[in-house]
Amino acid sequence: MFSRTTLVLQTLNGQQQVRGMATLKAISIRLKSVKNIQKITQSMKMVSAAKYTRAERDLRQARPYGEGAQQFYERAEVSGESEAPQKLIIAVTSDRGLCGAVHTQVSRAIRNELAKSGAN
Repeated sequence: MFSRTTLVLQTLNGQQQVRGMATLKAISIRLKSVKNIQKITQSMKMVSAAKYTRAERDLRQARPYGEGAQQFYERAEVSGESEAPQKLIIAVTSDRGLCGAVHTQVSRAIRNELAKSGAN
């Protein structure tokens, strides 16, 4: 089954190294390390598959928001440049509680911006 090689010669910096056959212990250690690497690789595959499944599920749930945004941009009317530059301020806040003073800070920032632009 196996042909027996007694010596493997390698040239390294002009020197020759002589290596004999691997011992049974060395082969068993190598086999054990290969099996451990296989186990690690298999567990990494399982973890990545679970993450991929979760990402797909999250994407499926978020897709309606993207479609709504796409429809918004498709329906937006685009007109030429107006003579006087205009500003558009869009306030984005949460519809849930427990956000602290987010709503107040956003509305205060908008009021300050409008006061500044009204003075100019």
